[in-house]
Amino acid sequence: MAPRPSPQTERVVNLFDHLADLRNEGMTLAEISRHLSVHKASCHSMLAELLRAGWLLRDPVRKTYHLGPALVRLGREASGRYPALVLARSAMSELSATTGAHCVAFSVSDDYSTVVDQVRSPQGGGHPMPIGTQFPHRPPYGASIVAWSGPGARERWLAALPADVRHRYRQALAAAEQRGYAVGLHILPDLRLQELALIVRSAEVRSTRLSQLAQALTDELIHTEEWFPASLAPDRSYKVSHIDSPILGPGSRIALMLSLVPSADPLSGAAVTRLGTQLHAATRRLSAALADETAG
Repeated sequence: MAPRPSPQTERVVNLFDHLADLRNEGMTLAEISRHLSVHKASCHSMLAELLRAGWLLRDPVRKTYHLGPALVRLGREASGRYPALVLARSAMSELSATTGAHCVAFSVSDDYSTVVDQVRSPQGGGHPMPIGTQFPHRPPYGASIVAWSGPGARERWLAALPADVRHRYRQALAAAEQRGYAVGLHILPDLRLQELALIVRSAEVRSTRLSQLAQALTDELIHTEEWFPASLAPDRSYKVSHIDSPILGPGSRIALMLSLVPSADPLSGAAVTRLGTQLHAATRRLSAALADETAG
């Protein structure tokens, strides 16, 4: 059973996310009330508690609310879990600025990846991925991760695929590891996605039907040869979903996966290669810096 939503908690999360996007501008009580669609009196009591905790500060002249100093301590404690992220943040900003793509950082466990940071670009494609979004490593998903996860994890992942596509995926994984980056393309069965959308909107939604359609979509994706390609033709156009490259830590384990999400416009294979090479150069430098920091 799904947990019951907490509107008050959702409002606090919404407020902090919005203040972070505003950087130094801040918001007045009236602006917060409108943004959260909550009466001023209710907002005032919530803000007073956040001020007492130090999670917010109020500018006494402009009457605007800003992120507070207590969050610095929380952020410092949280960053201790992701040492590679501290090193990567400036590189992510530079990559996003120079490539015009969103740059997303994922932490990696054995079973799933989690969005831990992102730098967004006006030219980037795709949809925003909230911090904390998780993606399972169930085939065909997680291919970019298992390319650098060692022979055992790679073979277990491949074993979950249909036998007729394993050799192709094994070649694509080896090619990604060798060049230092992996590419995922937009090869989605649009008609099946439209069918899924219609079912979700229908009053007659059946969970079994949704499960069946989700499985059908996964099967189609697995058997779409160019979703996770082994190589790209320089002169051919591709619609790129993401380009991934790992920051490697001790034992060549993935400390952090960086992903570029470029414009939704088609790119030539040569352009994709340039983006991948640029991303890999950054992750290679960050891997070396992390190794030096760990040794020190």
